[in-house]
Amino acid sequence: MKRALHILDALFQDLAESEHFALVTTQSDLLRAEAEGKVAMIIGSEGAEFLEDDVGIIRLFYNLGMRVCGLVWNERNLLADGWYHRRDDRGLSELGRQLVEEANGLHMLIDLPHISPKSFADVLETTDSPVMVSHGATAAHESLRNTTDAQLRALAKNGGLFGPFAVNHAETTRLSDYVDHVEHAVEVAGIEHVGLGPDFYDYLLDELKGHPGGAPKLMVGLEDYTKLGAVPKELARRGMSKKDVELVTRGNFLRVMGEVVG
Repeated sequence: MKRALHILDALFQDLAESEHFALVTTQSDLLRAEAEGKVAMIIGSEGAEFLEDDVGIIRLFYNLGMRVCGLVWNERNLLADGWYHRRDDRGLSELGRQLVEEANGLHMLIDLPHISPKSFADVLETTDSPVMVSHGATAAHESLRNTTDAQLRALAKNGGLFGPFAVNHAETTRLSDYVDHVEHAVEVAGIEHVGLGPDFYDYLLDELKGHPGGAPKLMVGLEDYTKLGAVPKELARRGMSKKDVELVTRGNFLRVMGEVVG
């Protein structure tokens, strides 16, 4: 918890010194930042270990501006199991169920990347609100942690959102492979339930050399965020309508944020 507060303190100091970023806590804040030409920042967690054993603390983090709550990274915690524990998957704990209910009550968006299959199903069974997988893989894009077609359909039934990511452990991957990945998600979940979740961490490649799956390979043509504009161009080239490209790149996330966060 102390580490999480240090991170937020550093963020708030950086925001106070920058004219280019805006902390947003509502859909209208996001639209305002967009209109002002600023980068919209939404506070979220990738793993809720900072709550320790008291999920009520999420209310304090909500008051600090947090609007997205990811339950786990790849490891098991007190709330749920991560992907590394899929073979002895215990699913969502009672504490985890309490957190989902607290997040629903606060209108905080629950995020499910890195989570185990049973925990994923348990969250969807418990939540009253749409959820998202902000960054994940599909069966069309081989990864350590694929989101199955059945999970994509369940996410669509929930009204939620899936964001394909742009890293892979294959030897060579290209922009076209990423767009295959997006198209597969659209085919299975439907156009209204897919966004973009590139998960760029090219700056961490040296540190990730000891990662169990090896350091991910950068996609040719999609090496970092500056190349992201190539994705809508490729979707359009393949025949996706302008309206549907707008949904995937912007509109679907705005919808889910508006429905859940307000």
